[in-house]
Parts: sequence; C-alpha cells; structure tokens
Amino acid sequence: MKKLLFTLWVLMPVCLLAQPKVVSASWIENDRLIAADATMEMLRGDLIQEMSVIAWRGERIGLEAVIQTDRKADELSLQIRARNKTARKWDARADFLGWVLTDSFNTCGQHPDNLKPFLVPDVIGGGEQKAEKGVLPVWCTIEVPYDCKSGNYRWQLEVSERSSGRLLTRLPLRLQVLNHTLPRPSQQELHLDFWQQPYSVSRYHNVPRWSQQHFDLLRPYLKLLARAGQSVISAILFYEPWGEQSNDKFDAMIKTTREKDGSWSYDYTVFDHWVELCDSCGLGPQINCFSMVPWDMSFRYFDAFSQQYIDLKTTTNSEEYRELWSNFLKAFAQHLKAKGWIHRTCIAMDERGLSSMLDAWNVAQTAAPELKMALAGNHHPELADKLYDYCIAYGQQFTPEEQQYRKKQGLVSTTYTCCSEQKPNTFTNSQPIEAVYTPLYTVANGFDGYLHWSWMNWTDNPLTDSRFKLFAPGDTYLIYPGPCSSVRWERFIEGVQLAEKVLLLRKDYERHNNQSALQSLNEALAAFKSTDPGSTEEIASKVKALKQLVSR
Repeated sequence: MKKLLFTLWVLMPVCLLAQPKVVSASWIENDRLIAADATMEMLRGDLIQEMSVIAWRGERIGLEAVIQTDRKADELSLQIRARNKTARKWDARADFLGWVLTDSFNTCGQHPDNLKPFLVPDVIGGGEQKAEKGVLPVWCTIEVPYDCKSGNYRWQLEVSERSSGRLLTRLPLRLQVLNHTLPRPSQQELHLDFWQQPYSVSRYHNVPRWSQQHFDLLRPYLKLLARAGQSVISAILFYEPWGEQSNDKFDAMIKTTREKDGSWSYDYTVFDHWVELCDSCGLGPQINCFSMVPWDMSFRYFDAFSQQYIDLKTTTNSEEYRELWSNFLKAFAQHLKAKGWIHRTCIAMDERGLSSMLDAWNVAQTAAPELKMALAGNHHPELADKLYDYCIAYGQQFTPEEQQYRKKQGLVSTTYTCCSEQKPNTFTNSQPIEAVYTPLYTVANGFDGYLHWSWMNWTDNPLTDSRFKLFAPGDTYLIYPGPCSSVRWERFIEGVQLAEKVLLLRKDYERHNNQSALQSLNEALAAFKSTDPGSTEEIASKVKALKQLVSR
C-alpha cells in the first residue's frame, strides 16, 4: 500500500503537467476590440461570468467569450449546447475568431504605407489564429426559431480537448424568449442594400467567371447576405462603373454589340442567370443596374466590324450618349417585361452630379419610362420627385415635405455611409458597437433603410490582411471567404433586428394608444438621431437602454 501511494505521489505532478490547462473562461461584452496581447486581467471590466439574454422569436443572437489557456485554438473544440431538450435542434454554433491585420487609417484616399499594423479578432470560424500570448476569443451564434415557445432556456458553451473529447470547462447561458416575433428577413421593414461583388469570389476561388463552379460558390455567400434582409440585387450593365475603387474589375453582365450595319444587339445570358441565382437565394426583390453615369464616363461594347471591344468615352449631354442609351434601354425594357422583372428594376447611379443625373433621367424617360431610377449620392431637391430609390449621404436629410411626398408615393428613401465617416463605421479598426448604431440612426431619422457600397470586395489576402490601397481597412468587405461572417457584420445584424423591434412596437403602441410606452420608446430612439454617436461607452449605454425597452 505504501509503495502504491509513493508511486501515485511521484506520478501525480507528471499527470497534472500533461493535462491541457484552461486557465479561465468568461463571457465578455463585445462592444470594443480585443487587443492581440490581452489577458483576462486586462479585460476584467468587460467580463461576464453569468450571461443572460432576452430575445424575440426569429432573432439571431451573437455572443462573445474569451478563453485564456496554454493551448492553441486547434487543440480545443467548442460547442454551444442547449440544456433544454426542446432547444437541442436549434441552429447554434461556436467558433474561434480569426485575426486580421488592420491599422489606424479611418478615412478616404490613398492608404498610407507608414502606419503600424495590428491584429484584430473579426473572422468568425476562419482566418489565421493568433499564436502569441493572450486570450482566445470565441463567437457563439444562436438562431431562435420562429415557431419556438416563449419561456426560459438554458445553454452552455463547452470547451473540450480536441484529441480526447474531454470537457475542460463550461460557461452557462440563460436565454429568455419573449412572446414577440421578428419578421422573416425577406419581410422586414428596413430596406438594406449592400452591393454585391461576384467577381471577387471567382478570383479568390480561382474559377472562371460565370462558370457553374462560380455560381455554386456564390450561393452560400448570397444566402448569408439574404439572412440580413438584403432588399436589392446589384447588376452591372457596362464594364467597370467605378474605376479603381475595387480590387476586382466589374465585368458587364449584358454583352452589348454594335453590328456591322450599325444596329445594336444584346446578350442577357449572364444577367438572367445572376438575377435568377440571387432570387433563389432570397435577395431582392429590387434589381439595381449600374450605371448610366459611370465614374469615368466610358462604355465598352463589342464592335462586330472590327471584331474587338471599343471603349466609348463620352458625356451625358452628347448625341452618341443619347443614341447608345436610347437603344439599350428600349431593348432592355422589352427583355425585362418578357422576364416579368420590369417593375423590379432600377437604372442605378453612384455619387454623380445633378446635371449628369438630369441628363440620364431625360434619356431614360424618353426611351423607357417604365424603368425606375436610383442614386446613392448627395441630396438634390430637383431629384426628390424623380428617383424611385434615393439614398443620400450620411448626415444629409430630406426636407419634411420631400420625405412625406416620397413616402406617400411609395418611393424608397435611404442613407449610406462610406469611407468619409470616421465614426460610426464598420472598418476593421472600428469599435464593434458602432455597427449597431447605424441601423438605429437610419430609423431615428425617418429613413427607409441603409446602403453600403461594398460587402465582399476582397483584398488580395482578405483572411489575413484587411488593408487596401484605397480607403480605411475593412471598408471594402464585411464578410470573408468561406463564407465566414465577421463580428462587424453580426453586430450590424443586431442593429437591424433592434431597429425592426422598434418599428413593430411603435406600430403596436400607436394601434393600442399606449402613449406612455410610445413616448419612452421614441425618447430612447431619439438618442440615435445624431451623426456623432459619442464614445464607445456612450453608444453602448444608448443601445442598452433601447434593448431594455424592447425586452419587456
């Protein structure tokens, strides 16, 4: 017996040293970025040992946790598990966050090359894992079913040793589902328009553009976008409307040919397949087609006589512009009618001046008055009654009379952010809480929705480096190859869901003449009217106050 005890006494330290050691694990407030060398002690003020969440049916919940351990992420496995039997079939997952390079640049223009890069955790379930000392961030996603019962549910995040499956630690989660239901993404009120970039997908995955492989690869990306409630399909009419703005050039989805006799012909094959793919993935119904007024005013067509492509450089007030577009729009309108898409389609422009827009509008009205027109740009009173989809820059406003007229006519009035807004934004160096602010700013100021020019305009190495030759890092994309979502994108969806709750409750309070609740809700929403959101702590406080009102 003494010999056995002695043997155990000798071997115990060796056994203990062989165990994978989880130093600590905790839920954490996910409002600010975590530094690459952060420890539990450094994050102590944001740690939450007992996490409680209140949700609506149909809500997508995103939570962050941190693990401090002497093991690498690939030696551990994660699972978010329901303790209630009825919730075990819910769609839920836990992923380590991948780290990407960013820097402090947060505006437009050429990206400086003398800024010190640093790592931020943003890639959900992909990317490069951080190898240096510090915590391992984890992202948990739970999709609350539309048909679940209201009530209390218990969950836990489990961290296990990958090689043996042995449980190392767990974090409890309490989830209360209220007797409220969010609309499905395709039915939500907020009009979302994130421009798609299918050419980045073909380049990154090294497949021919518009091959069957390309279409198959695009599908999961488009479904991820549809989950947020994307209202618009982005289509390209002529080669590259935006010059050098993107890493990948935009090819025309309609081939325009000048025949030997001087007439025009059009091949809609790619355009039709693209719209049908987007429809099948849940995008739309609106189709925005770019652009009658590209940034360099050049239009590429195939010349049948010379058997080569010609770049027509022109102006919106020229006769050749009128001829090109009159023929194109008349034929396009006929094709759209045959497909049943004419009432869904807008000819769209981006940040073009008033005179050019009026020229284009006059040409379109003469050639195909059934086609609607869209613009993302500055506010011009002359266009307020002409454009179906008018998206004005962040900080600009429609007059009350314009807003009332446009709403009465069923026109779409939205706002957008780009590299100009240092805060709030969704750069990789932005604080994550800023992504929640933007949809609420949209609703607080009476807009129908929000637009952002880029969703998947990837850099050369998007999973490792979010910096690009132009703009702030991360401005060109919000999701990663995989597809992998991002913390920025998930926080934006959180803001959209919160905005939808406000819109639904406001209607309910008005219908039942609940003036007290309506006043409290409007007062909390008014905190988001300013273009200056305040500090990270101030934004978090405003969001928390609004969440409390919609969680009763």
